[in-house]
Amino acid sequence: MAIVNITVENDADFYRQFVYQLIDGTPIDLTGNTLRMGLRHRAEEAHEDLLLTTENGGLAIIDAPNGKFTVLITQDQLVHLQLGAYEHSLIRFVASARYRIWSGSLIVNAGASR
Repeated sequence: MAIVNITVENDADFYRQFVYQLIDGTPIDLTGNTLRMGLRHRAEEAHEDLLLTTENGGLAIIDAPNGKFTVLITQDQLVHLQLGAYEHSLIRFVASARYRIWSGSLIVNAGASR
């Protein structure tokens, strides 16, 4: 499983494209899949501070056969998060199966232009 650590500033949207692939570069087909990424200060906490999904637009599969997807955290979402570190994981849903694509940290810093 991959570790993806992200650092953002809360004065602009965070928008990045990713490719889900095998170590040799072969893309993993995301056709018919959905994605879910939850953020919490600590993984064991019950309260989820932010939820990004393919259903709410925070995650978008943009080229399913080639494993391409985007992550969007808007500036409005970021400014409402407390500054500091969060834990996150990205989960892929295929029918009734769940696969972890990655986990890691997300650090929210103050942006000067907020």
